[in-house]
Amino acid sequence: MAKTLLDYNATVVTPITNGIVPPILVPISPAGVQIAGVGVYIDPADPHHFPNKVELKATIGFDINFDSPNILVRIWRAGTEIFYALAEFDNFTSDIDAAVISLHTVDFNVPAGTQNYQLIVENQDTGSIAYVVGPVVFSAMAIGG
Repeated sequence: MAKTLLDYNATVVTPITNGIVPPILVPISPAGVQIAGVGVYIDPADPHHFPNKVELKATIGFDINFDSPNILVRIWRAGTEIFYALAEFDNFTSDIDAAVISLHTVDFNVPAGTQNYQLIVENQDTGSIAYVVGPVVFSAMAIGG
Protein backbone atom coordinates (compact mmCIF):
# COMPACT_ATOMS: atom_id res chain seq x y z
CA MET A 1 0.00 0.00 0.00
CA ALA A 2 1.30 3.43 -0.93
CA LYS A 3 2.00 5.90 1.84
CA THR A 4 1.14 9.61 1.77
CA LEU A 5 3.43 12.37 2.92
CA LEU A 6 1.20 14.49 5.16
CA ASP A 7 3.73 17.12 6.22
CA TYR A 8 7.42 17.73 6.74
CA ASN A 9 9.28 20.31 8.75
CA ALA A 10 12.84 20.85 9.96
CA THR A 11 14.66 23.18 12.30
CA VAL A 12 18.33 23.80 11.68
CA VAL A 13 19.65 25.74 14.66
CA THR A 14 23.11 25.47 13.13
CA PRO A 15 24.45 23.08 10.49
CA ILE A 16 28.04 23.27 11.75
CA THR A 17 30.14 22.54 14.84
CA ASN A 18 30.77 25.63 16.99
CA GLY A 19 27.85 27.35 15.27
CA ILE A 20 26.05 28.15 18.55
CA VAL A 21 27.50 31.28 20.13
CA PRO A 22 27.47 31.30 23.07
CA PRO A 23 27.31 27.53 23.56
CA ILE A 24 24.31 26.17 25.47
CA LEU A 25 25.21 24.68 28.85
CA VAL A 26 23.57 21.28 29.32
CA PRO A 27 21.94 21.59 32.76
CA ILE A 28 22.18 18.95 35.46
CA SER A 29 19.09 16.70 35.84
CA PRO A 30 16.28 17.08 36.60
CA ALA A 31 16.58 20.41 34.78
CA GLY A 32 16.63 20.26 31.01
CA VAL A 33 16.93 22.77 28.18
CA GLN A 34 15.07 22.79 24.88
CA ILE A 35 17.57 23.11 22.05
CA ALA A 36 15.16 22.79 19.10
CA GLY A 37 11.50 22.46 18.24
CA VAL A 38 9.62 21.32 15.17
CA GLY A 39 5.95 21.00 14.24
CA VAL A 40 3.89 19.11 11.69
CA TYR A 41 0.26 19.42 10.65
CA ILE A 42 -1.88 16.32 10.21
CA ASP A 43 -4.96 17.44 8.32
CA PRO A 44 -8.07 15.62 9.61
CA ALA A 45 -9.73 16.22 6.21
CA ASP A 46 -7.02 14.19 4.46
CA PRO A 47 -8.39 10.65 3.99
CA HIS A 48 -4.90 9.26 4.66
CA HIS A 49 -4.44 11.03 8.01
CA PHE A 50 -5.00 7.84 10.04
CA PRO A 51 -3.25 5.55 10.69
CA ASN A 52 -0.12 7.66 10.64
CA LYS A 53 3.39 7.93 11.93
CA VAL A 54 5.77 10.82 12.48
CA GLU A 55 9.44 10.09 11.91
CA LEU A 56 11.70 12.27 14.06
CA LYS A 57 15.42 12.71 13.46
CA ALA A 58 17.95 14.80 15.35
CA THR A 59 21.67 15.52 15.23
CA ILE A 60 23.35 17.24 18.17
CA GLY A 61 26.97 18.34 18.64
CA PHE A 62 28.48 18.60 22.12
CA ASP A 63 31.64 20.05 23.63
CA ILE A 64 32.78 18.06 26.66
CA ASN A 65 34.57 20.39 29.06
CA PHE A 66 35.01 18.26 32.16
CA ASP A 67 34.78 14.57 33.07
CA SER A 68 32.47 12.12 31.28
CA PRO A 69 28.88 13.37 31.04
CA ASN A 70 25.82 11.20 30.55
CA ILE A 71 23.50 13.27 28.37
CA LEU A 72 19.82 12.38 28.41
CA VAL A 73 18.09 13.41 25.17
CA ARG A 74 14.30 13.68 25.36
CA ILE A 75 11.58 14.36 22.81
CA TRP A 76 8.25 15.69 24.04
CA ARG A 77 4.92 16.07 22.21
CA ALA A 78 1.98 17.96 23.71
CA GLY A 79 3.50 17.94 27.20
CA THR A 80 4.25 14.20 27.14
CA GLU A 81 7.62 12.56 26.79
CA ILE A 82 7.54 10.18 23.82
CA PHE A 83 11.23 9.31 23.53
CA TYR A 84 14.44 9.36 25.53
CA ALA A 85 17.94 8.03 25.03
CA LEU A 86 21.11 8.23 27.09
CA ALA A 87 24.35 9.26 25.39
CA GLU A 88 27.30 8.22 27.57
CA PHE A 89 30.63 9.88 26.86
CA ASP A 90 33.59 7.99 28.29
CA ASN A 91 37.22 9.01 28.71
CA PHE A 92 36.77 12.66 27.81
CA THR A 93 39.19 14.61 29.96
CA SER A 94 40.28 17.73 28.06
CA ASP A 95 38.41 20.87 27.11
CA ILE A 96 38.79 20.25 23.37
CA ASP A 97 36.83 17.00 23.17
CA ALA A 98 33.68 17.04 21.09
CA ALA A 99 31.06 14.52 20.03
CA VAL A 100 28.15 14.42 17.62
CA ILE A 101 25.17 12.13 18.14
CA SER A 102 22.25 11.33 15.88
CA LEU A 103 18.95 9.74 16.80
CA HIS A 104 15.84 8.53 15.01
CA THR A 105 12.46 7.53 16.40
CA VAL A 106 8.86 7.11 15.22
CA ASP A 107 5.70 8.43 16.92
CA PHE A 108 2.71 6.24 15.92
CA ASN A 109 -0.97 7.22 15.47
CA VAL A 110 -0.53 10.88 16.28
CA PRO A 111 -3.76 12.89 16.75
CA ALA A 112 -4.87 15.07 13.86
CA GLY A 113 -4.03 18.77 13.99
CA THR A 114 -0.81 20.62 14.69
CA GLN A 115 1.73 18.58 16.63
CA ASN A 116 4.73 20.33 18.17
CA TYR A 117 7.83 18.41 19.22
CA GLN A 118 10.55 19.59 21.61
CA LEU A 119 14.16 18.35 21.64
CA ILE A 120 15.52 18.59 25.20
CA VAL A 121 18.90 17.70 26.74
CA GLU A 122 20.05 17.29 30.34
CA ASN A 123 23.22 16.08 32.02
CA GLN A 124 22.84 13.21 34.49
CA ASP A 125 26.43 13.40 35.78
CA THR A 126 26.79 16.10 38.45
CA GLY A 127 30.59 16.00 38.19
CA SER A 128 30.77 16.88 34.49
CA ILE A 129 30.23 19.85 32.20
CA ALA A 130 28.92 19.70 28.65
CA TYR A 131 27.76 22.29 26.11
CA VAL A 132 25.65 22.06 22.97
CA VAL A 133 27.78 23.71 20.27
CA GLY A 134 26.26 22.38 17.07
CA PRO A 135 25.39 21.04 14.72
CA VAL A 136 21.77 20.99 15.86
CA VAL A 137 19.23 19.69 13.33
CA PHE A 138 15.72 18.42 14.20
CA SER A 139 13.20 17.18 11.64
CA ALA A 140 9.74 15.61 11.56
CA MET A 141 8.02 13.82 8.67
CA ALA A 142 4.34 12.87 9.01
CA ILE A 143 3.31 9.87 6.90
CA GLY A 144 -0.24 8.58 6.49
CA GLY A 145 -1.86 5.45 5.18
